[in-house]
Amino acid sequence: SLVTSLLACAVQKSGKRAAILDADITGPSIPKSFGLNTKRAESVSEKKEDGSEGGYLLSVKSKSGIQMMSMNFLLPEENSPVIWRGPVIGGAVKQFWTDVMWEDVDYMFVDCPPGTGDVPLTVFQSMPVDGIVIVSTPQQLVKTIVEKAVNMANMMNIPVIGIIENMSYVKCP
Repeated sequence: SLVTSLLACAVQKSGKRAAILDADITGPSIPKSFGLNTKRAESVSEKKEDGSEGGYLLSVKSKSGIQMMSMNFLLPEENSPVIWRGPVIGGAVKQFWTDVMWEDVDYMFVDCPPGTGDVPLTVFQSMPVDGIVIVSTPQQLVKTIVEKAVNMANMMNIPVIGIIENMSYVKCP
């Protein structure tokens, strides 16, 4: 989430329009990264062609103008748990893509939980993904999970455009 936030900030600072879709439904942290822990998403209704009502959520903007949507914007309290199974979580990710009124965006970053579970699979199958950035740490256990994520991306023809290793260091000689 930190890497996602920093990448979106860099893009926004460069003059492009950035957005973040926080797909980590059960552990959303993007709003906290931007100091938006109390802001709530607003919904709007509109009449559809068939006469029925349809609803959309408005994205929430950071002080620098980065648009975002996160489950934390929809919870009664930021520490309220989301106790859902995979299909419901996947449905929420899809709704953040289809049912949020995103303004013009040049780059949208999708923050996913680690691994190869329902969320990355839903993102890869239901959104146009130009590439992914893998975030790792130097532990062997994490390396195994990251290798699986890279292999999943390769199997689904999603380019890996970067790998970042957090919590690592270089010892000066």
